[in-house]
Amino acid sequence: MNPRGDRESGPPRRPRPAQLVVPLAAVALLAVGAVLLSMPVRQESFGWFAYAPLSQQTFAAQGMLIMDAEKWAGVVLAGLGLVTLAFWSGYRAGRRPRRGRRGDGQASAG
Repeated sequence: MNPRGDRESGPPRRPRPAQLVVPLAAVALLAVGAVLLSMPVRQESFGWFAYAPLSQQTFAAQGMLIMDAEKWAGVVLAGLGLVTLAFWSGYRAGRRPRRGRRGDGQASAG
């Protein structure tokens, strides 16, 4: 018997599609977040009044973006997708490789 174990005595290997569930889910989160962020911004009109005695100009907020719930959801989903992909790739890179069978499956004598 091989002291390190072989394919028959080791833990069962997961099928290939099960290994791709996490990265595919992360890519899906990232894609949904990107779609939500790329949607056009709704134009809304609002105003406020304030007393500014030293100001000689009218303040116009050009280019100011007020994010609605869809944009925040896009940011959160894209962030979750990126963090999940980073965790998964680090886990896969740091995991020890499995050793294959050695010849006839028996341990070598000292």
